Amino acid sequence: MAKEQTVDVKKVMLGMVGERIVAHLLRKQGHMVEESLDPFDMQKDMLLDGNQIEVKTQVPFMMEDSFGVHPSQLKKMVSSHRVYFVSVPTSGKNVDPNAGSIYELDSTTEFKCHRRVVSGNREVICIPRVQSAMKIIGRVEDPKLLQTLKDLSTSYM
Repeated sequence: MAKEQTVDVKKVMLGMVGERIVAHLLRKQGHMVEESLDPFDMQKDMLLDGNQIEVKTQVPFMMEDSFGVHPSQLKKMVSSHRVYFVSVPTSGKNVDPNAGSIYELDSTTEFKCHRRVVSGNREVICIPRVQSAMKIIGRVEDPKLLQTLKDLSTSYM
């Protein structure tokens, strides 16, 4: 039970750190950002210039150079103005040259995605990082912050 709780706490913390990173970057770009006070808000993570956006903070699925989301998240993503992904550094021998990159997915246009079954017979929606609807808009450069992202990741547990 303690490990399960630790995993849940880490997931929430990782998401909160990613949201702060994205909010900080967008504010620096001159946008009006209103963060949701509820970390479990089912509608949005924050508002960007009055539009709802979603933030995902995760280690990419390196085999497919994509981000993987639970199928239940797809509707929420499609109804958002934009979706931001903070690319968490990988562990071990899989080095990601785009670790720390902040991606913006224009979810108001058609974007590429496909279903994949992963370990434990879980289904995920893979969203390729390289596609016309996705672009890198910033990068986390601070080594301490990158290590924090890596430490909070549950992808290695």
